[in-house]
Amino acid sequence: MTSKIKELPEAIACRGISVRTTNNAEISHDTAKLGRLWQKFYQNHAGQLPEGEDIYGIYHNYESDDLAGAFDVVASWKTAAEQNAQSDSDSKASTSNVVEVTIPAGKYLVFSEEGHMPNTVMNAWESAWEYFNTADCEHTRTFNVDFEHYIGGNLEYGQVDVYIGIEQTD
Repeated sequence: MTSKIKELPEAIACRGISVRTTNNAEISHDTAKLGRLWQKFYQNHAGQLPEGEDIYGIYHNYESDDLAGAFDVVASWKTAAEQNAQSDSDSKASTSNVVEVTIPAGKYLVFSEEGHMPNTVMNAWESAWEYFNTADCEHTRTFNVDFEHYIGGNLEYGQVDVYIGIEQTD
């Protein structure tokens, strides 16, 4: 696992499908929603993206800065203005549950892992939680937007970078 600070110079507009969940709900197979979200995304949307298209898992609308609070997760892809206009003309059936969300420009602490999913992404999040729970942690989470960046769009095996929004220290 490696971590580094990265400045995202521009916001990234994305579209995808969303669920609201909690970390506690994700512990139990009966109440977990993220696996089903990604399965639905893989079945209904991933195949329509260009080969190698980056995929984003966006965490936002945090109820609190407590790990027990609820939050939204959007399994998504990057869009451009032209793509948004084209998507609006697509059939209502395929886009009726699609939401738009923007990853804001700003400072992020990035935790990178490579391997088989979903274990790889879970390991990256575990590293992030461990880092932010240490007594001598140098950064403060914003709890605004965090995101997973699946490099090359591979949801089975590959590299994932988990971006955790941190406060500016200027």
